[in-house]
Amino acid sequence: MIRVLDSFVADKIAAGEVIEKPLSIVKELVENSIDAGAKSIVIEIRNGGKSYIRVTDDGSGIPSDEVETAFLRHATGKLVSVDDLNHLTTLGFRGEALASISAISRMTVVTRTSDEPAGTRLVLHGGKVQTRERAGANPGTTMIVEDVFYNTPARRKFMGSDSREASVIIELVQKLAVFYSDIRFMMISSGRTVLSTDGSGDCARAIRAVYPEREFSNLIEIGNDTVKGYVSPPGVTKSNRKGQIFFVNGRIVSSKTIEKGLEKGYKGRIFSGYPVAVLFVNVAPDTVDVNIHPGKKEIKFLDDEAVIDAVSDAVSRAMDQKQSISELTSAGHSPVSDALSRRMEEPKEQASHENAYAASAPVGNQQPETTEYEITEHNPDTLSEPVSIEEYIKSGSFHSDDNSPAEKSVIISKSESRPFEFKDLVYRGSVFNSYVIMEDSESMYLIDQHAAHERIFYEKLVHQYNSENHLMQPLLAPFVVQVSPSVYNMERGWMNDVARMGYDIEDFGDNTFVIRGIPSFMSMSEADSFIRTYMDNISDIKQSNPIIDKLIVRSCKSAVKANNRLSEHEIMALIRELSECENPFCCPHGRPTFIKITKYEIERTFRRV
Repeated sequence: MIRVLDSFVADKIAAGEVIEKPLSIVKELVENSIDAGAKSIVIEIRNGGKSYIRVTDDGSGIPSDEVETAFLRHATGKLVSVDDLNHLTTLGFRGEALASISAISRMTVVTRTSDEPAGTRLVLHGGKVQTRERAGANPGTTMIVEDVFYNTPARRKFMGSDSREASVIIELVQKLAVFYSDIRFMMISSGRTVLSTDGSGDCARAIRAVYPEREFSNLIEIGNDTVKGYVSPPGVTKSNRKGQIFFVNGRIVSSKTIEKGLEKGYKGRIFSGYPVAVLFVNVAPDTVDVNIHPGKKEIKFLDDEAVIDAVSDAVSRAMDQKQSISELTSAGHSPVSDALSRRMEEPKEQASHENAYAASAPVGNQQPETTEYEITEHNPDTLSEPVSIEEYIKSGSFHSDDNSPAEKSVIISKSESRPFEFKDLVYRGSVFNSYVIMEDSESMYLIDQHAAHERIFYEKLVHQYNSENHLMQPLLAPFVVQVSPSVYNMERGWMNDVARMGYDIEDFGDNTFVIRGIPSFMSMSEADSFIRTYMDNISDIKQSNPIIDKLIVRSCKSAVKANNRLSEHEIMALIRELSECENPFCCPHGRPTFIKITKYEIERTFRRV
């Protein structure tokens, strides 16, 4: 039997289409504050927004006689006719957000316009008005949302952990704070301020404030009539697209079209990874459809090629500038490392403020020759002899909390049979600085040095992780890794995982971690590259089996790349280590490490048989 749903059930279903999680609530409320002309916005969450969300602004406020109307479905002051959809300049417009949020929470709004003597306080539970009263308030609006999905418990179980939900909210606010650099943003998570901008209108300054990672530190400004923003030099990339932030007419979007324009603009100068980019695209409102996704995450351009060309033009012009050439900087003298070096010299009481640990003496009580104990970015000469993690923990220099299950381990897929023997091969040279030529009496073999090293690196990492003795190299001069606030505020279980790999890592405060030891088998550059890439992708770890997924993906990042010239001694060492692998026949991604070409196949190609 077909029947019309009552309004209570219909509202809950409609709310689910707009409100997927606490992130959706924050996005809608903050966008409303921006549309209201706010110059200061404070966002506060508790338990990742599950139990409490507050957004306070100094915008225009809601007139007293319109407060209840604002919570009705499709009630909006941002459009009147269908023709208005072709000329949208506001972030919100459908009038569904407040109705949907109030339908699945306990909600309180306190609002006042500048021409009213007092404000209005309205309380709703499940979309139903509970109380309405006059209240003292500054001009602007405060929206408080509590107990998200309290009346739709089936939806609650699909939310992530508190830290994961908080992380994506912080990431959203970071992006908004960049574009709306003329608005003061403050983000508070579980009582702690994690983000704050000054609202000065300086976009580059806002970027540096909310993205402390080194990839964002020296961006190149670009611009033409359609596209403005900042991009990284070709030599500065990230392992994923999280460093690519796009705005179209002020709206945060995902866009394959803009990605294509960005890639085209670099003219093939990116050899690996993805460039960092903060791009602001402005087009006529009637040439873009922002209504193709319920959460307005995706858009459709009327002319994709025009946008691709505009983005490409802006980027390519910047790539022709002198500042796009990567510069060589001396180890330990970047602005970040210099600042942290000064912090290391502070008294312990001062440096430990907000979890910023003071420097400890090198392992073995070896005191530095000077009082300047400097943290460096790269220094391959600062490695000491390998020691076991257990010995290092006893020395008191290790600070990671180990609450991971002892039985958690990674299994390497072994080859079913090993009829092949590397010892029978004879080295004959290499081609293209990428492929090693070996032969036996009947065949020639091409070994992909990148895939081979990737397999070796991967198995060493897995054995290190599974081993009871996690060997580590203490560093005489530690190095630091800066991350975004969203990553810094995630749960810290991953620290136990990298400790099992052989890292000595500590929280250093201010979105920073300090590395005092690295896995025994890694070089300094490999260890630095691995940990930065790992932390850059930490929010993408699958809940089912985080370690194996991350080890497979990340092992490639720190492996020997193609087109790296190796000496004969290095090649023979590579072959020996590959032969000792449990599965030497493919890299962790399944690509072959070597191929065989028989003598018969070669002779047949030359028509000798």
